[in-house]
Amino acid sequence: MFDIGWTEILIIAVVAIIVVGPKDLPRMLRSLGRYAGQLRRTAGEFRSQFDDAIRESELDELRSTLSDVSDLNPINQIKDSVNESMAPLKETAEDIKSSIEAPDLDAKPAGGDVSEKPARKKKTAAKPKSKPKAETSAAKSGGEG
Repeated sequence: MFDIGWTEILIIAVVAIIVVGPKDLPRMLRSLGRYAGQLRRTAGEFRSQFDDAIRESELDELRSTLSDVSDLNPINQIKDSVNESMAPLKETAEDIKSSIEAPDLDAKPAGGDVSEKPARKKKTAAKPKSKPKAETSAAKSGGEG
């Protein structure tokens, strides 16, 4: 603690005996011991309070870390990772679905309903093919037929 050797302690003791006197020297050493004890107790209390403050700050950090960890929900993280991995599959499924629906959209008439187009096909299919040819050939010849 202090760099005091035996010669320094001997000089201090001789000066104390001369200044205080041999009769009052034990009383002075007792009071000096009490003050040293008080100083040690005060230093110990200060150290313990300081250590307690450090422990509390570490506990506060630990509590905040625990609260952060408890706020993290692993189920939400799993859901997010699954959704991220499923995104390309969903895009592919939508592309396939749109390619399947695209021919249906192309088959629809521009201004009409889908139900009108099959009806027209039935009417055209019901007409005999020979009759329009006869009419056109008769019209070309100019004769009656």
